[in-house]
Amino acid sequence: MEQNTLEVTEQTEVFSFTSIRELVNETLKTHIGQTPSLPGTPSGFRDLDKVTGGFQKGQLTTVAVRPGMGKTAFLLSVANNLAVRNQYSVAVFSSERSSRKMTTRLIETETGMSVDQLKNGRLKASEKDHMRSLVNSIARAKIFIDDTPYLPVMELVRKCRQLKQQQQVDLVIVDYVELLTIGPAHDRTRGEQLLDIMYLIKKTARELDIPFLLFSQFQGVPSGFGSASDNLREDLPAYLWEPSDVVMVLHRSDLDPRHKKQQGKSMVELIVANKEAGSERQVVPLAFIESISKFTDPS
Repeated sequence: MEQNTLEVTEQTEVFSFTSIRELVNETLKTHIGQTPSLPGTPSGFRDLDKVTGGFQKGQLTTVAVRPGMGKTAFLLSVANNLAVRNQYSVAVFSSERSSRKMTTRLIETETGMSVDQLKNGRLKASEKDHMRSLVNSIARAKIFIDDTPYLPVMELVRKCRQLKQQQQVDLVIVDYVELLTIGPAHDRTRGEQLLDIMYLIKKTARELDIPFLLFSQFQGVPSGFGSASDNLREDLPAYLWEPSDVVMVLHRSDLDPRHKKQQGKSMVELIVANKEAGSERQVVPLAFIESISKFTDPS
């Protein structure tokens, strides 16, 4: 008879165990020989999901992006892939942009038209029906946006617990870590504070058993990063590398004026290091459609 708990008579604690059968089933997710399903929450990017297996429950994924590289566009592309196209529930904490601006960007990304054009443009009846359908799909999406500026990390934790309980969120996105605050510094450097913030977020991801996607606007990533570095650990500060389970750097060589665009798309590199898989970097190709500020899979 299988026993899952062990009671120690001289103490009041009850220690819980998980059977190896449950762990094997959870690890494999499918019968041997069958095509495996994606173990995590899909990002919506084909090649990225092949590398990571999706966003894993209880894990912290960090995306380091230099200013002007398309941080918000990538964030909204992920949110759109999950919530609008695949009916996942996504929470977005944006200390940088207001909820209205985020919504405007999401509408423009999905429809390919500015909000002013949608409200005032002369559209054919068929175009109006199509645009109305696109906008309605956004309105129905389970996206919850908090735009509190300089949000204290403990308030973020409290709100995430509430969202998990009330909305069963599948992914939490934080934009961006350098804008989060923590209590009195007590002579700690900002880097040490950010490390504490990151570990608190990682702890919360494990506690709630949901993936967290955290963005960092990091000035230090060199412009030639995509081809110049083989080791993310050497290029990123400790507060980004140490607590994260997966680390990514978004690198857009298309911003080089010598880069040639093809059919309105620019090729982009997402450099990925999965620390569980040994931290070796892998390069995931993405495409960026500049006219609607949207990241997609390459054709």
